[in-house]
Amino acid sequence: MKKINLNLFLFFTAFCLICVSLPGKLSGQQVIGVSSLEFHKNHQHLLEDGGALIIDGRTATMFASGHLKNAINIDADDPNLLSLLRKHLEEPIIVIYCTTIRRTNKIVNTLRGFYEGEIIYISDGLRGWQQNGLPFGGDR
Repeated sequence: MKKINLNLFLFFTAFCLICVSLPGKLSGQQVIGVSSLEFHKNHQHLLEDGGALIIDGRTATMFASGHLKNAINIDADDPNLLSLLRKHLEEPIIVIYCTTIRRTNKIVNTLRGFYEGEIIYISDGLRGWQQNGLPFGGDR
Protein backbone atom coordinates (compact mmCIF):
# COMPACT_ATOMS: atom_id res chain seq x y z
CA MET A 1 0.00 0.00 0.00
CA LYS A 2 1.36 3.45 -0.97
CA LYS A 3 1.73 6.23 1.54
CA ILE A 4 0.03 9.53 0.66
CA ASN A 5 2.00 12.71 1.18
CA LEU A 6 -0.27 14.52 3.67
CA ASN A 7 0.87 18.02 2.70
CA LEU A 8 0.29 17.35 -0.98
CA PHE A 9 -3.11 15.83 -0.23
CA LEU A 10 -4.16 18.86 1.88
CA PHE A 11 -2.94 21.31 -0.76
CA PHE A 12 -4.81 19.48 -3.52
CA THR A 13 -8.00 19.27 -1.43
CA ALA A 14 -7.86 22.98 -0.56
CA PHE A 15 -7.22 23.91 -4.20
CA CYS A 16 -10.22 21.85 -5.36
CA LEU A 17 -12.49 23.40 -2.74
CA ILE A 18 -11.47 26.90 -3.77
CA CYS A 19 -12.05 26.16 -7.45
CA VAL A 20 -15.49 24.69 -6.79
CA SER A 21 -16.62 27.47 -4.46
CA LEU A 22 -15.55 30.39 -6.66
CA PRO A 23 -16.74 29.59 -10.20
CA GLY A 24 -17.79 33.14 -11.07
CA LYS A 25 -15.03 34.88 -9.17
CA LEU A 26 -12.29 33.10 -11.09
CA SER A 27 -13.62 34.48 -14.36
CA GLY A 28 -14.43 37.98 -13.10
CA GLN A 29 -18.17 37.42 -12.87
CA GLN A 30 -20.07 39.44 -10.27
CA VAL A 31 -23.64 38.80 -9.17
CA ILE A 32 -25.24 41.58 -7.16
CA GLY A 33 -28.75 41.57 -5.74
CA VAL A 34 -30.25 44.96 -4.92
CA SER A 35 -33.67 46.14 -3.81
CA SER A 36 -35.70 48.30 -6.16
CA LEU A 37 -34.98 51.33 -3.96
CA GLU A 38 -31.24 50.66 -4.01
CA PHE A 39 -31.28 50.10 -7.77
CA HIS A 40 -33.16 53.37 -8.32
CA LYS A 41 -30.73 55.26 -6.08
CA ASN A 42 -27.44 53.76 -7.33
CA HIS A 43 -28.04 52.18 -10.74
CA GLN A 44 -30.92 54.09 -12.36
CA HIS A 45 -28.52 55.46 -14.99
CA LEU A 46 -28.29 51.94 -16.46
CA LEU A 47 -31.90 52.26 -17.63
CA GLU A 48 -31.06 55.51 -19.40
CA ASP A 49 -27.56 55.36 -20.86
CA GLY A 50 -27.50 51.98 -22.56
CA GLY A 51 -24.58 50.82 -20.39
CA ALA A 52 -26.38 47.59 -19.59
CA LEU A 53 -28.77 45.08 -21.05
CA ILE A 54 -32.04 45.21 -19.10
CA ILE A 55 -33.91 41.89 -19.12
CA ASP A 56 -37.53 41.57 -18.07
CA GLY A 57 -37.97 37.86 -17.42
CA ARG A 58 -41.77 37.81 -17.41
CA THR A 59 -44.12 36.52 -20.10
CA ALA A 60 -44.66 38.53 -23.28
CA THR A 61 -48.18 39.44 -22.13
CA MET A 62 -46.88 40.74 -18.79
CA PHE A 63 -44.09 42.63 -20.57
CA ALA A 64 -46.60 44.26 -22.96
CA SER A 65 -48.58 45.59 -20.00
CA GLY A 66 -45.56 47.66 -18.87
CA HIS A 67 -41.86 47.31 -18.20
CA LEU A 68 -38.80 49.29 -17.15
CA LYS A 69 -37.31 51.69 -19.67
CA ASN A 70 -35.18 50.09 -22.40
CA ALA A 71 -35.89 46.55 -21.18
CA ILE A 72 -36.06 43.59 -23.53
CA ASN A 73 -38.26 40.60 -22.86
CA ILE A 74 -36.71 37.16 -22.36
CA ASP A 75 -39.23 34.89 -20.65
CA ALA A 76 -37.44 32.91 -17.95
CA ASP A 77 -39.73 29.96 -18.61
CA ASP A 78 -38.97 29.84 -22.34
CA PRO A 79 -37.55 26.41 -23.23
CA ASN A 80 -34.90 28.21 -25.35
CA LEU A 81 -33.73 30.39 -22.43
CA LEU A 82 -30.09 29.34 -22.70
CA SER A 83 -29.80 30.14 -26.41
CA LEU A 84 -31.70 33.43 -25.97
CA LEU A 85 -29.28 34.52 -23.25
CA ARG A 86 -26.19 33.39 -25.17
CA LYS A 87 -26.95 36.09 -27.77
CA HIS A 88 -25.98 38.73 -25.20
CA LEU A 89 -22.52 37.58 -24.05
CA GLU A 90 -20.87 40.82 -25.20
CA GLU A 91 -22.86 42.94 -22.74
CA PRO A 92 -20.66 44.14 -19.83
CA ILE A 93 -23.61 44.41 -17.42
CA ILE A 94 -26.94 42.59 -17.41
CA VAL A 95 -29.77 43.80 -15.18
CA ILE A 96 -32.55 41.30 -14.50
CA TYR A 97 -35.97 41.73 -12.98
CA CYS A 98 -39.35 40.03 -12.98
CA THR A 99 -42.48 40.46 -10.90
CA THR A 100 -40.84 38.86 -7.88
CA ILE A 101 -37.76 36.64 -7.62
CA ARG A 102 -38.63 33.19 -9.06
CA ARG A 103 -38.01 33.95 -12.72
CA THR A 104 -35.14 36.28 -11.84
CA ASN A 105 -33.33 33.44 -10.05
CA LYS A 106 -33.83 31.17 -13.04
CA ILE A 107 -32.16 33.67 -15.38
CA VAL A 108 -29.36 34.50 -12.92
CA ASN A 109 -28.58 30.82 -12.36
CA THR A 110 -28.56 30.16 -16.10
CA LEU A 111 -26.19 33.08 -16.74
CA ARG A 112 -23.83 31.90 -13.99
CA GLY A 113 -22.92 28.96 -16.19
CA PHE A 114 -21.39 30.96 -19.04
CA TYR A 115 -21.64 34.75 -18.72
CA GLU A 116 -18.54 36.53 -17.41
CA GLY A 117 -19.83 40.07 -16.95
CA GLU A 118 -21.63 41.77 -14.09
CA ILE A 119 -25.15 40.63 -13.21
CA ILE A 120 -27.39 42.93 -11.20
CA TYR A 121 -30.79 41.64 -10.21
CA ILE A 122 -33.63 43.54 -8.58
CA SER A 123 -34.47 41.33 -5.62
CA ASP A 124 -38.00 42.62 -4.97
CA GLY A 125 -38.81 42.91 -8.66
CA LEU A 126 -41.51 45.01 -10.23
CA ARG A 127 -43.76 44.37 -7.27
CA GLY A 128 -41.27 46.16 -5.01
CA TRP A 129 -40.67 48.81 -7.67
CA GLN A 130 -44.38 49.65 -7.79
CA GLN A 131 -44.90 49.39 -4.02
CA ASN A 132 -42.13 51.93 -3.57
CA GLY A 133 -43.78 54.30 -6.03
CA LEU A 134 -40.76 54.43 -8.32
CA PRO A 135 -41.20 55.85 -11.84
CA PHE A 136 -42.03 53.11 -14.30
CA GLY A 137 -40.57 54.67 -17.44
CA GLY A 138 -41.44 51.82 -19.84
CA ASP A 139 -44.40 51.35 -22.11
CA ARG A 140 -47.75 50.87 -20.46
